[in-house]
Amino acid sequence: MNAMVTHAPPRPPIDCRDAVRQLWDYLDGELDADRYADIAAHVEQCRSCGEHYAFARPFLAALGAPPASSPGAMRAPSTPSDATSQELRARVIAALQRDGFPTPPD
Repeated sequence: MNAMVTHAPPRPPIDCRDAVRQLWDYLDGELDADRYADIAAHVEQCRSCGEHYAFARPFLAALGAPPASSPGAMRAPSTPSDATSQELRARVIAALQRDGFPTPPD
Protein backbone atom coordinates (compact mmCIF):
# COMPACT_ATOMS: atom_id res chain seq x y z
CA MET A 1 0.00 0.00 0.00
CA ASN A 2 1.39 3.39 -0.95
CA ALA A 3 1.06 6.10 1.64
CA MET A 4 -0.33 9.28 0.18
CA VAL A 5 1.69 12.34 0.99
CA THR A 6 -0.20 15.57 0.94
CA HIS A 7 1.52 18.88 0.67
CA ALA A 8 0.13 22.18 1.75
CA PRO A 9 -0.64 24.43 -1.20
CA PRO A 10 2.01 27.08 -1.77
CA ARG A 11 1.33 30.34 0.00
CA PRO A 12 0.67 33.27 -2.30
CA PRO A 13 3.41 35.88 -2.28
CA ILE A 14 2.91 38.68 0.20
CA ASP A 15 2.08 42.07 -1.25
CA CYS A 16 3.29 45.49 -0.11
CA ARG A 17 0.08 46.32 1.70
CA ASP A 18 0.28 43.19 3.86
CA ALA A 19 4.02 43.61 4.41
CA VAL A 20 3.68 47.18 5.69
CA ARG A 21 0.60 46.35 7.76
CA GLN A 22 2.47 43.54 9.51
CA LEU A 23 5.86 45.24 9.73
CA TRP A 24 5.56 46.21 13.40
CA ASP A 25 4.45 42.68 14.34
CA TYR A 26 7.41 41.39 12.33
CA LEU A 27 9.82 43.65 14.20
CA ASP A 28 8.29 42.65 17.53
CA GLY A 29 8.61 38.93 16.70
CA GLU A 30 4.86 38.43 17.00
CA LEU A 31 4.42 36.48 13.75
CA ASP A 32 4.60 32.75 13.24
CA ALA A 33 7.73 31.44 11.53
CA ASP A 34 6.14 31.18 8.06
CA ARG A 35 4.73 34.70 8.07
CA TYR A 36 7.98 36.04 9.56
CA ALA A 37 9.89 34.47 6.66
CA ASP A 38 7.39 35.90 4.15
CA ILE A 39 7.79 39.43 5.51
CA ALA A 40 11.59 39.11 5.73
CA ALA A 41 11.80 37.97 2.10
CA HIS A 42 9.47 40.70 0.89
CA VAL A 43 11.27 43.48 2.76
CA GLU A 44 14.59 42.26 1.38
CA GLN A 45 13.33 42.23 -2.22
CA CYS A 46 11.02 45.26 -2.28
CA ARG A 47 12.63 48.68 -2.31
CA SER A 48 9.55 50.53 -1.04
CA CYS A 49 8.92 48.15 1.84
CA GLY A 50 12.63 48.09 2.58
CA GLU A 51 12.40 51.84 3.13
CA HIS A 52 9.58 51.31 5.65
CA TYR A 53 11.74 48.74 7.42
CA ALA A 54 14.75 51.09 7.32
CA PHE A 55 12.64 53.65 9.21
CA ALA A 56 10.89 51.32 11.64
CA ARG A 57 13.89 49.42 12.99
CA PRO A 58 15.88 52.47 14.22
CA PHE A 59 12.62 54.06 15.39
CA LEU A 60 12.09 51.14 17.77
CA ALA A 61 15.71 51.35 18.87
CA ALA A 62 15.29 55.07 19.62
CA LEU A 63 12.36 54.18 21.85
CA GLY A 64 14.49 51.65 23.65
CA ALA A 65 12.47 48.70 22.38
CA PRO A 66 14.86 46.43 20.49
CA PRO A 67 13.21 44.24 17.86
CA ALA A 68 12.68 40.60 18.72
CA SER A 69 15.46 38.39 17.45
CA SER A 70 13.28 35.67 15.99
CA PRO A 71 9.71 34.85 15.04
CA GLY A 72 7.46 34.05 17.94
CA ALA A 73 9.85 35.66 20.43
CA MET A 74 7.12 37.77 21.91
CA ARG A 75 7.91 39.93 24.87
CA ALA A 76 5.93 39.33 28.02
CA PRO A 77 3.00 41.72 28.17
CA SER A 78 3.38 44.39 30.80
CA THR A 79 1.66 47.53 31.92
CA PRO A 80 4.08 50.42 31.97
CA SER A 81 4.32 52.40 35.17
CA ASP A 82 3.69 56.14 35.14
CA ALA A 83 7.45 56.67 35.49
CA THR A 84 8.14 54.42 32.49
CA SER A 85 5.50 56.22 30.43
CA GLN A 86 6.97 59.61 31.33
CA GLU A 87 10.49 58.37 30.54
CA LEU A 88 9.35 57.09 27.14
CA ARG A 89 7.56 60.36 26.42
CA ALA A 90 10.69 62.32 27.33
CA ARG A 91 12.86 60.17 25.04
CA VAL A 92 10.44 60.55 22.13
CA ILE A 93 10.22 64.32 22.60
CA ALA A 94 14.01 64.61 22.83
CA ALA A 95 14.44 62.57 19.64
CA LEU A 96 11.87 64.68 17.81
CA GLN A 97 13.52 67.90 18.98
CA ARG A 98 16.93 66.65 17.78
CA ASP A 99 15.34 66.18 14.37
CA GLY A 100 13.90 69.71 14.37
CA PHE A 101 10.29 69.04 15.34
CA PRO A 102 8.61 71.48 17.75
CA THR A 103 7.93 70.48 21.35
CA PRO A 104 4.36 69.19 21.74
CA PRO A 105 2.11 70.92 24.29
CA ASP A 106 1.67 69.21 27.66
